[in-house]
Amino acid sequence: MGLSASQARLLTITARKSDCEYESMRLSHQKIALSRDMDQVSAEYQDAINQTKLIYDFYGNNSQVNPLSYNLLMSPSALNDYIPTTITDKSGRVVLTPELARAAKAAGIPQEGMDGLPSSDMRNAFIDGLMANDVISQVQGENIKKTTYNQIAGVGSGDLVTVNTQECSYSELVDMLDTVTFDLSDILGQHNYNGGQGAWFELYESDRDEATGEITNYHKIEDPPDKISLKDILSGNYAIRGSADHQGEDDGREFKSWELLVDLIGSSTLWSSMFEGVESLLDTGDSYTQAALEYASSKIMETVELLGERANADDGGNVDYSNFSYWKKLGSHLFGGNNKTDTVMKEVDKNINNYVGIVYIENSARENEGKYNDGYGLNISYMAQAYLTYFAQYMEGISNSDYSVEKLREQSNFVDDMFTFTYVTDVDTSGDNLLVAGFYDALFNQICLNGWTENDKISDNEYLEEMLKSGAMYMSTLADDGYYYQGNYSTNTYVKEVTDEEAVAQAEAKYNREKQKINAKENILDMKMKNLDTEISSLTTEYDTVKSVIDKNIEKTFKRYNA
Repeated sequence: MGLSASQARLLTITARKSDCEYESMRLSHQKIALSRDMDQVSAEYQDAINQTKLIYDFYGNNSQVNPLSYNLLMSPSALNDYIPTTITDKSGRVVLTPELARAAKAAGIPQEGMDGLPSSDMRNAFIDGLMANDVISQVQGENIKKTTYNQIAGVGSGDLVTVNTQECSYSELVDMLDTVTFDLSDILGQHNYNGGQGAWFELYESDRDEATGEITNYHKIEDPPDKISLKDILSGNYAIRGSADHQGEDDGREFKSWELLVDLIGSSTLWSSMFEGVESLLDTGDSYTQAALEYASSKIMETVELLGERANADDGGNVDYSNFSYWKKLGSHLFGGNNKTDTVMKEVDKNINNYVGIVYIENSARENEGKYNDGYGLNISYMAQAYLTYFAQYMEGISNSDYSVEKLREQSNFVDDMFTFTYVTDVDTSGDNLLVAGFYDALFNQICLNGWTENDKISDNEYLEEMLKSGAMYMSTLADDGYYYQGNYSTNTYVKEVTDEEAVAQAEAKYNREKQKINAKENILDMKMKNLDTEISSLTTEYDTVKSVIDKNIEKTFKRYNA
């Protein structure tokens, strides 16, 4: 090879070797960059596996079904027990969605809040605003406006439910009870039992002169109506009378007719229907009224139920008659041993309109041979009047009230128009309507007293979580003393911070995916760098060979001319 050619080749090898070395350095830098990328992916994965989320665990079963959301806290439902938990800023102002903010503006609530408690007109304007912005339905909104505005809901009172009430006299209440009806078919008629035991009941009606107390026109209702109203029972004078007998063998005669007669009336749906009907009008929600209703119903049931057996009774009997208003045993000496049913029932008729409670006539057959053709009577009009009297008596204070219920009707002082009843009116109390009204009263009060601010992102769950975790926003919760207090989300009983399993799974999948990509790139770079190293090694060898040839040519040339 000539010197010129060798020098040209040497220059080519040098240039190519430089290119390879530069490319190798560039690929090495790429590997370093991939290493940094891997470090970043690993760091992101470590952060992700520690990621948490906020859930609302109302039932305390560690369920993650309900992620914490603004709507869950600020919309009435069984999940929040119809009690609002407000999201507030650092100044304590309630954070509102645009829809709620427009309702607050429509009601004229200043953003900085009010010095005093709002009026019912402003509250109703707020409800109108909620309806106008489709936060609640028109039907629901109109029903809320019919309730009495609870001005202290969440401001010293934890009882958010209130109702609309009016006052009435006893006579006016009786008229309203026309809608409460009873089906007496489970009592009236013949009842047959095993072993020849049987009982029958009839409905009787009479007139009573309230001035003299005289009873007239006492007669059996031959064709009892399917339904009878509580108004009719209170206004009239109705009684149930009946008898029990034994049609089987006389041997042993352990038939206890009081169990048949008394239990049948005492277990009738008549009483629960009467209690529920009256409670639907008089239960205003306050604990004292509820206690009065409970007292009245328990006193009635004490009168109409059988108290049970008396094993050591002085008279040799085995039943406790102490809650009967009138009890009499007819001796077996009449009519040759057993008193006829007519004789027993005449004794019932003689007393049924004189006593408030059970009139029981025991027909004693031959000595120690049990019961036979016993008679039963109960004036249900007296019992209904006694029920309302017990209620009035409790409301006035039992020891202070002039009203009383005694065993004898003439000695009793039943409730009259001198007593004023308070009843619930104008509100659909079915379902959760009253609870919804209480929810929005409490929310309205908090907005008025603490002020409000609008935030169009607050409905986004991730944004809400970020604000709560960072301390930019807080939660205000109703405490046991009836007031709202602001605090960190961790102080709320129902809010829990748990590992976000879904986010962790997504992060792990992303980590594995990115790791595979980086590993694939590294493998490609490693292969390229290996090829470059091989080429550089080859070029180095060739470079050395060509350089040696050039050096020998130069040496020969100098020797020739020096010679």
